[in-house]
Amino acid sequence: MDSISDAVVYAVAYLHCREAREGILDDDESALEHVMAYLSHATTDEENALAAAAERALLEEQSLERPSRAMIEFLSKWMEAMLGRDWDGNRRL
Repeated sequence: MDSISDAVVYAVAYLHCREAREGILDDDESALEHVMAYLSHATTDEENALAAAAERALLEEQSLERPSRAMIEFLSKWMEAMLGRDWDGNRRL
């Protein structure tokens, strides 16, 4: 499940940060809304896998020679941004 979670986290972070640089694109916004809708039905195990993936992605981004501030900011609150309820950053309340 790690590879799928890693892929979802990175893809959403990339779309989100691309929007911040280039303005919101209708297709990107629609894709993010669909991902959020599907994630609202995630099981606890799936949510835990996504939270772990967000933390891995954050650590990886922070380790880069030239990390993206936008990616770091978004990855640090990925779960809260995607699910809102019951999350503070990437930690379950």
